[in-house]
Amino acid sequence: MSRLLLVSLLAVAAAAPSSVSPQNEALFTEEIPEPQYLFENHNPDVTDSGLELFESDMVLTEEQKLDRKAAPNLWPGGQVKYAITSTSVPDRAAIEAALNHWRQHTCVTFTEVSASFAGEPHLRFSKQSGCWSYVGRTGWTSGQDVSIGTGCTGLGTIAHEVGHALGFNHEQSRPDRNNYVTILTGNIQDGRSGNFAIASNANNYSVPYDYTSVMHYGSTYFTKNGQPTIQVNQLQYSGLIGSRTGLSHRDKQLANAMYSCAASCSSPPACQNGGYVSKACSCVCPPGTSGSRCQTVTAPYYGSICGNQAITSAGTVSSINWPSIYPRNQNCFWIVTAPAGRRVRITFNTAKVLYRYSDGNCYWDWINLYTNSDNSADVNACGSELQGKTYTTTGNRLALEMHTYAGGSYPSLQTGFTASVSFV
Repeated sequence: MSRLLLVSLLAVAAAAPSSVSPQNEALFTEEIPEPQYLFENHNPDVTDSGLELFESDMVLTEEQKLDRKAAPNLWPGGQVKYAITSTSVPDRAAIEAALNHWRQHTCVTFTEVSASFAGEPHLRFSKQSGCWSYVGRTGWTSGQDVSIGTGCTGLGTIAHEVGHALGFNHEQSRPDRNNYVTILTGNIQDGRSGNFAIASNANNYSVPYDYTSVMHYGSTYFTKNGQPTIQVNQLQYSGLIGSRTGLSHRDKQLANAMYSCAASCSSPPACQNGGYVSKACSCVCPPGTSGSRCQTVTAPYYGSICGNQAITSAGTVSSINWPSIYPRNQNCFWIVTAPAGRRVRITFNTAKVLYRYSDGNCYWDWINLYTNSDNSADVNACGSELQGKTYTTTGNRLALEMHTYAGGSYPSLQTGFTASVSFV
């Protein structure tokens, strides 16, 4: 069960003292869930049973440690038995919701057995330290553990661990990942660089790389200084990685390919543009496509990015819906390009988003500024830290990124920003 922070004056003062004044004490009475990040990527090096964790939440068999290859050890026929042990009974509803999510979108079946079952390989859900799983089917008739520890009960988090149990590696460990992301090794916690290794033998079944995969690390996983450890090569897609809202289209596509879901269809359709054949023997089309076979492309896979990426005139830039509260679960970009030979200057007249956490990081809301014409943020801020501040670029491009919390709206803390932009 997730721990909660009571946003009282004392709690907020501890997390971000510069953003709270005594006269506003009455405003800070809302509850904000503690960052899921703290539970997802700060697992210990070993499980409660002394098993070594690989890439933070996977336990590998000895054979897998040698070749890093998980895909071959699938569940025959996509049939998976599972048991919910006594420690996970309080989390049954969350576990069942995640299994139903997999059932709905794939041909994999999940059949519950008793906690004492030991007749054939199966999953054993238990509440241990952290969120972790073995990768693929181990073959042990006594069952293989899937730990749903404290803070691990979100739909996407359990779906992520079940994904490992079905044979999924992390998305950013794919052999082609360097075409899409850059690993910033200087920001990774000491001794954690192995979490960002490439699985050279992984089989991706021709499914394209997916920033929105539920199996992808977030941008600051295992950071030692609050700065990104993973940098998306296409800046405007930076906010897509680390999603834990559920399976992406390509996650579903990969699972259906791994488990040959179309094989049960007598005459499966030839889906186009990244569509796949569902267990109902019809095409499931990716975002931005339509038609019975996904033959019509109407938009990019990732859709449009909120904000404005084509600003070429001086003026005002404001958060979405300003002066009303900005929408939840958004990652918006504003890109300002000055005439050749000139620089961009931005002054924040108002800036107020959810505050910096007590460990010094911005987990819920944040605003990043890119002032050096590269894809590394030069300023990472939250709370009211940008209010009244002015920044000038070194070149003729300014990028402003605003990430908003998915879990709830807090009007007293989330009034957004408005800023003046000029060319100098």
